[in-house]
Amino acid sequence: RGSAARRGFSETRHHRPGRASSLRPAWRARFRGAPRLRGAMPPKPKRAIRRDLVAPPVFARILPKNVGGHVDDGVSVYKRLASWSDAAAPGDRARVTLADGHGETHYAFPKRVFGPEASQEELFRDVARPLLRLHLDANDPQSAFVFAYGQTGTGKTYTLMGAEESWETPKHEKRGLFPRVAEEVLATLTTRKETDQRNVASFAAHVSAVEFYFCQGFDLLDDHAQVRVEKGEILGAKQWRVESSSEVLDVLNTVRQKRTTASTKMNPATKNDRGGSSRSHCALTLTTRVVDGVGVCRKATFVCMDLAGAERQSSNDNAQCDAMEAIMSYWRDPATVKPCAQAAIINVELSSLRSAVVQSAEAHRRGKPVTAPTQLGTAAVNYMTEAFDGRCHVANVVTLSQAPKCGWETWFACTYAEDVAKLRMPSSARSVPATPIATLKKTTEKKARDAKEALARTPEANHPSSKFHARRKIEARHFAREAAIVAEL
Repeated sequence: RGSAARRGFSETRHHRPGRASSLRPAWRARFRGAPRLRGAMPPKPKRAIRRDLVAPPVFARILPKNVGGHVDDGVSVYKRLASWSDAAAPGDRARVTLADGHGETHYAFPKRVFGPEASQEELFRDVARPLLRLHLDANDPQSAFVFAYGQTGTGKTYTLMGAEESWETPKHEKRGLFPRVAEEVLATLTTRKETDQRNVASFAAHVSAVEFYFCQGFDLLDDHAQVRVEKGEILGAKQWRVESSSEVLDVLNTVRQKRTTASTKMNPATKNDRGGSSRSHCALTLTTRVVDGVGVCRKATFVCMDLAGAERQSSNDNAQCDAMEAIMSYWRDPATVKPCAQAAIINVELSSLRSAVVQSAEAHRRGKPVTAPTQLGTAAVNYMTEAFDGRCHVANVVTLSQAPKCGWETWFACTYAEDVAKLRMPSSARSVPATPIATLKKTTEKKARDAKEALARTPEANHPSSKFHARRKIEARHFAREAAIVAEL
């Protein structure tokens, strides 16, 4: 009792029935109500919950029956795709229904459900055209980001890039969202340049293609040169200038030849041994720089990102492989990486991306900035996380299989899409900056010069600063290309 009194407690540690708390500091009672001391920190105000947030549209596309590995071969699992309905008429609500032993579960995340008979034109009209109207606004062009998610072999690449036969002929009916977007952007800006010099005195459109494979980014248009992701921008990617639809198709054919693919049970190769399952994420970016009549330049982007397909190892008859084992096999010899290792990394990245969606929604709701992971963040996850910060309009297409054996993958895709539909982003940060062309040229020239000098000061090996050589090499290449593009405007 004496030691407790010396410490300033009015009661002992022993609990006495019927008495108040036995551990209350006496000094707290003595100073209760005393004025706050000068210099004391006031309590932090609570952040206001934001109400000015908008949700990205999420669409579902149903794969036709018996396509590729998605055949009804008599094998079934606990869950299955039971039905779907489209919001074709006013007042209707689109939904996807899954069934299992407990009954039916209805998913109301899609804005629209495109059935197996839906055409590419329908998807372009409902998914991409609303974003194009904002992207091509003459006074306030805004950037857009469309990504496709789903099980391997369910039509993500077909939706965004089109059927392979469409890459040979312009205006093909099976061409995907990206070639249609590029076609309309080129046609619209060309017409404005001829009829509205006040808004479009000159413009340049460039396409870049980046593959995210085994946690890194590689340029598909520059012999797999490595690129970096920094603040939501891809540094070091070659930008291929396009002026016609046929030049856009040239880019897609190059992507087909260079992108990492493999023939799998669920998505077998059928043509020129380049088909099959995409084993990497691919970001196709259309960048437009428009200079108006007073010499102000605006730069906007339209990105279509084809995510690699999610899969269960057992669906493709793959051996089990964890992420660490997969990464080690890649570093030992990239040419001998097995499909199971590729699938392990793909699933890890898709899971991390789902977490990033949930965290971005919560950050926006609380008014906090959205930041990419600082640890264990891959290039693809960092790039897409930054796209969720409100700088661009976002839309998502989820592709679903009807095969009874793919019920678990379909269920997971539906829950994934539910999380994306819960994402809320501010609409106030989407206007692209307007910069006088003279200022832009000086800025890009200075960045290119500084990056070149920094690279020249950095030894390639045998020096403490050599660890920065690869990064500075990418930056020097990036800013040199940027300065050359701006100089041509």
